[in-house]
Amino acid sequence: MTESHEPIKAARGEQRSGARATLPDIRRILVFACNLLGDSICRLPAIEAAKNTYRGSHLTAVADPVYREVFEGQPFIDEVWPLSRRGSRLRQAREWLSLMRRARRARPDLVLDLYGSKRTAFASRVSGARYRTGLQRDGLSGWYNLADRVHADARHRGHIIERINAAVAPAGIAAPFAYRRLSICDDEQAAARDLLQAHGAGSRAPTVLLNPSARVPAKRWPAEQFARLAETLSGHHGAHCHVITAPGAQVLGERVASDSHGAATALPEMSIKELAAVMERADVLVTGDTGVLHVGSAMGTPSVVLAGPTDPRLFAHPNCRQVVLFHREACERWDRGEQCSAYNTCPDRRCIEAISVDEAAAAVQRVLRE
Repeated sequence: MTESHEPIKAARGEQRSGARATLPDIRRILVFACNLLGDSICRLPAIEAAKNTYRGSHLTAVADPVYREVFEGQPFIDEVWPLSRRGSRLRQAREWLSLMRRARRARPDLVLDLYGSKRTAFASRVSGARYRTGLQRDGLSGWYNLADRVHADARHRGHIIERINAAVAPAGIAAPFAYRRLSICDDEQAAARDLLQAHGAGSRAPTVLLNPSARVPAKRWPAEQFARLAETLSGHHGAHCHVITAPGAQVLGERVASDSHGAATALPEMSIKELAAVMERADVLVTGDTGVLHVGSAMGTPSVVLAGPTDPRLFAHPNCRQVVLFHREACERWDRGEQCSAYNTCPDRRCIEAISVDEAAAAVQRVLRE
């Protein structure tokens, strides 16, 4: 993979994690899957592989209520336990104590800690499960009892799906390096169709989704750049551009639509599954390295990724139609290693702002042609 400003096109390929021998008498599996949107989606392949490996087992996923939709409706998940990680310390303590008591009552045979925090590692241990594996962090090796744990120094190596798959391999689970589609019902499909039609999407002109929002400021391409991109795509190529945003970022989406002088429309706030259904009908998604990117990848939406301080090797998937624009050379803060040390905290946006509107427009056209 090049480090130049040239677009990075993911190559095609597939692989599975190297699993060990399966475990005996696995009837109940408990999975700690609580995390952000993109991480939650990237846990699905390993969870499905666990269910397929131990057929007939009862699989429970512990998820953040905000992202519970990712797991609900999946045929390989029997039950979802909500775990809120918000609120006061007292509320947090009560949530975790309640979870631990519930886990002990459930008597899981196998715990897959796919979050890897101190709390989930400890909860894995006190659950009483005979087998435990997960995303090990420094000083937590005693909480798991299966070999070949994933160490903290590997947290920036490879795509997140690969790292999750490596964590379940010691339990005899061979998970594919591939996204798992979100479960969408007919009503959500129909709502997505009606929404796009109501905002002017046609059957012939390409539908382009623009996502200017990102939790990390350094991963946000400027709103005015998104507006100019919409003008370019609409004026020169006749594309229908629609702005989508994360919950609570609706003002940003409306700003892009307003600055585009009618070239883009701001779609209303949607649930995760509604967003997934809309993405499945889109021709291209333009986004930064955010959870929205992983929703699109799971739904098979071709994407143009505007990469800021995140190395593309962490999110570019070989089986997805993606063009990644990446200007590592634009910022001297990049370390010589394969990942910027401040990729989640850097206040500077010079690396992502180095991506021009013309580059992004050309990348969209490239995806549409292919």
